[in-house]
Amino acid sequence: MDVTGRLDDGVLLERYRYAPGPAVTLPSHAHEEYQLNLSFGEPGGVHYRGAYHVVPAGQLSVVMPGETHTPRDPADRAGTSVHFTMYTASDERPHFRDASVDDTDLAGRFADLHREQTALSRDVGLVTFLADLGSRHGGVRERPVPAAHKAVRRARDYLYDHRTDNVSLADLARETGLSRYHLARVFTATTGMPPHTYQLQLRIDLAKRLLLAGRTVTDAGHEAGFFDASHFTRHFKRHVGVPPGRYRSTC
Repeated sequence: MDVTGRLDDGVLLERYRYAPGPAVTLPSHAHEEYQLNLSFGEPGGVHYRGAYHVVPAGQLSVVMPGETHTPRDPADRAGTSVHFTMYTASDERPHFRDASVDDTDLAGRFADLHREQTALSRDVGLVTFLADLGSRHGGVRERPVPAAHKAVRRARDYLYDHRTDNVSLADLARETGLSRYHLARVFTATTGMPPHTYQLQLRIDLAKRLLLAGRTVTDAGHEAGFFDASHFTRHFKRHVGVPPGRYRSTC
């Protein structure tokens, strides 16, 4: 497995290359940004919103911010598989009901964004791509959010703002107004993972950006909230597929 990444004005672009071999499953996780993915060579797959979705090669997959998902190959790979991935915020915050988008034009433009080296052209391309993605395939209204889910949203926001801190369940309970037991139960039921696992993923995302910004592995791990180098390396490799030193050296 090979991984390369690039950080462009806060937008994280990654390319994963898998050789033929057994199907790969990554840990369940969530991001505070939209995650877009385009696969080549072999289809991709993701368990998302209570169902497993096979995404054909050449189609975009779209995961909403904060929603738990589990990437998993639909079968063993007979050939090489390449994935272009983007993590980005959107001022418009469109809502996407489906896990994938069948749009050849947008898929091609998404791939071009990963290859574009000129800053202005890349920035214009990203803005127009996101606008067209939202206008063509977004806009589905979400159902009213129950009060418990609003508490989970507050807890997630608190974890994001304090992702490098030693946050306790009592801290989250005070922030949301729920008891510790109720919060732990509803958070896990809503996001698919307990609060400490959610915070761990936020730290991994931050560490990626720090590594791409030129931090050493030691500094990136420390600044992202990992106080033990072996702990940082173990979790980073489990979630990304390669250790942080290799991720940094190939980006």
